[in-house]
Amino acid sequence: MLAIGLLAGLVNAVLFPISHPEQVGFATDVYYAAARAALAGNEFYAALPGASSGFRYPPIVVAGFYPHALLGDPALALALQTILNLATVGALATLLVRFTERAGITLDRVDRLLIAGYAVASVPVTTNLVMGQVNPQLALAIAGGAVWLERDRQERAGVAFGLAALVKLFPALVGAWLLRRRAWRAIAAATATGVGLLVLGVPLFGPGTLETYVTEVVAGEASVASFPDGPDPTAPYVTVRRQITFLAPGLSSDWLFAVSTALLLPVFAGVNRVVGDPTSRLVALLGTLLATLILFPLEPFYLVLALFPLVPLLYLLDPGTPRRLFLAGALVLSVPTTYETVQSLLSTPGIPASVGSAVDAFVRGVFSFVLPPMVGVWLVLAACLLHQHRAAVVADDTSS
Repeated sequence: MLAIGLLAGLVNAVLFPISHPEQVGFATDVYYAAARAALAGNEFYAALPGASSGFRYPPIVVAGFYPHALLGDPALALALQTILNLATVGALATLLVRFTERAGITLDRVDRLLIAGYAVASVPVTTNLVMGQVNPQLALAIAGGAVWLERDRQERAGVAFGLAALVKLFPALVGAWLLRRRAWRAIAAATATGVGLLVLGVPLFGPGTLETYVTEVVAGEASVASFPDGPDPTAPYVTVRRQITFLAPGLSSDWLFAVSTALLLPVFAGVNRVVGDPTSRLVALLGTLLATLILFPLEPFYLVLALFPLVPLLYLLDPGTPRRLFLAGALVLSVPTTYETVQSLLSTPGIPASVGSAVDAFVRGVFSFVLPPMVGVWLVLAACLLHQHRAAVVADDTSS
């Protein structure tokens, strides 16, 4: 599975910037323009020259991109972000290998290379690298936080989780896993870190900037992928909202989050059912992360946030149905297929037009309801739920 994912990532690293040149440095352009505006004392949530979309992070985060702005050139800013991202995924690769070995798994040289290669060059990672995203840093923060928590360094873990939640907000739902772990010091540290840095933006940029972030940016992000005209098979969002709007067309965006949350609450509860052993704790974390990702309207490249603990669990899960489901889901996630991919295949010379039209119509119908990466998420979540159910049964039998 890792070898296939690595190969798909390498192909993506070549084809993605060719087929989508507008995505090269897309995120870094936003960071650069916002930081330049902030340094000049201007509004940085407005539409900015040189950026194809607006800044979507809390006010204090813009200060982290001052080094990019001071370089004075978007290309140099992308170069800086690329260096940071390569260093980050390199650190993440090292963490994944060492954690898996310390969990009692003997890895040969090929396994180490595959794990490291997957961490550095799988499809979600290469997409983030091309775009110049900060998601690799968030993935490392989540992984580091989980490892520190396992070593009972709760304050460090909380700070790491708090930083991840500050930047993208939705990782705050990892707090459900921390609550289940009863990691009170980590929760306190995460809350203090996130809230403290959010408030720090007020004296630096004024209360109006924080108000703009809360009332406009967060509210605007919440309405993404509401599909008012029905699910769009070409839209990249991997979210339960797609299934909800397919089955309940016309549901307002105000209700989407509430309905999505209600549907996923049993999943959050089920994947966190058992945390008594290291493997179950990792399963609980992965299930929490994936349920969080599909609760919000996110794109497949955000799956980079789940590299840990997905990769170690490939080796740690015992043989059986949960492992088979897990491997199948991880494989689908490693080779994400989009509507655009299907169209490219259908344009291959030799395919009759009538066949291409029939397949296209079928795929549009299926992709309106579910994208292949979502199927992968469902399979992995099913594996997590089944593993936790069996672990709970064993724990009950042992206690009785």
